[in-house]
Amino acid sequence: MSSGGYDAADLADKIREGEVNANIEAVLSDSKTVGNLIMAAERAGLEDDASPLVAGITRTSETDMLRKARQRGHVPSMNAATGLSEQRIDATGYTRLVNACKPAAQQVLVKGPKGSGKTVFGLNLVQELWREFDGDLSVCTNVKGPDEHDDVTFDETMSGMLEWVRDTPGEKLILADEWSTEMNAHANPGGQVRQTVSQFINALRKGRGGSTRLIIIGHEHDTDIAAILRNQSDVVITKDGKADEGMADLATVYDGWKAYTEDDHWFKIRGLFDVPSSSPWGADTNYFATFELDLDNPHQQIQKGKLVDHWEELQDDAGGDESGEADEVVCRGVKSNGDDCGALTGHESGFCRYHRDQWDGDTDPRLEDTEGK
Repeated sequence: MSSGGYDAADLADKIREGEVNANIEAVLSDSKTVGNLIMAAERAGLEDDASPLVAGITRTSETDMLRKARQRGHVPSMNAATGLSEQRIDATGYTRLVNACKPAAQQVLVKGPKGSGKTVFGLNLVQELWREFDGDLSVCTNVKGPDEHDDVTFDETMSGMLEWVRDTPGEKLILADEWSTEMNAHANPGGQVRQTVSQFINALRKGRGGSTRLIIIGHEHDTDIAAILRNQSDVVITKDGKADEGMADLATVYDGWKAYTEDDHWFKIRGLFDVPSSSPWGADTNYFATFELDLDNPHQQIQKGKLVDHWEELQDDAGGDESGEADEVVCRGVKSNGDDCGALTGHESGFCRYHRDQWDGDTDPRLEDTEGK
């Protein structure tokens, strides 16, 4: 590193640490007008973490400065923005984060305590990746709200996401919220969650004409999600605090699950940008994300890395407590998105194994009719 670069980075660190009486955001701004505005906001007591307007101005200003610095190859400016110490990288560190999540078939796990803003962070990361691909990125998510965007599809079932991957060409991304609840509930001894999830993830990676990236929103505890999803995560991101503690803009990034378990962080970020609910990428604040593992027999339903077209006909073929009658009817269960199930079942309830919890105890009249013939 040149001495000029070192001096710029060292000075920036000293300003951040309070050893130099200056405002780092104003210093990093290429515009005197913007710099003066940032100083005026500071005098008025408007800090970045309390004022979205000030945060937006400083982030835009620093991004413009770094863009020019990259084009000119001006190392001192780039060093001043990132610094030399273990201080958290400013919001311009988003570029590094996006690059970490961009590779084909990349799997990202976002963890953190309840109320730390994991879902909003995930939505912002999706937005940044969409911009990185110049809008040529299709998105599927079980988070209600951003599906109003033309490039976003809403689905909250395993079958639905696999159908989307199978039928959607080009580069793709899935944002999966609340997988911890569903995957953990099925991860019991003797269960098939590992096989099911393994085939599911493999199918996600083999979309038409492009790869699928996966961003999973987890919970705080390490065991809250199926082990296969944890262990094969290429990037692990922890949200480091709660919004009511003024720390929702902090995140630590790890180069894989092993690095996370060893607390060997890759880099840290501060100044994470908010995604208001009014934004096309914002979440519906009245909606709680759900996810259904609605495949009974993934070994037959997922073939050659994709969901087969007639997967509904293969429901319940894996065995279980079906009575084995030759006569079968279409499951009268309803998926969480309101659609009819469509699977075939011979159980007296008229519900397939997955939707059996909707049974109120009465025998399906359609099966009573066949028994009397």
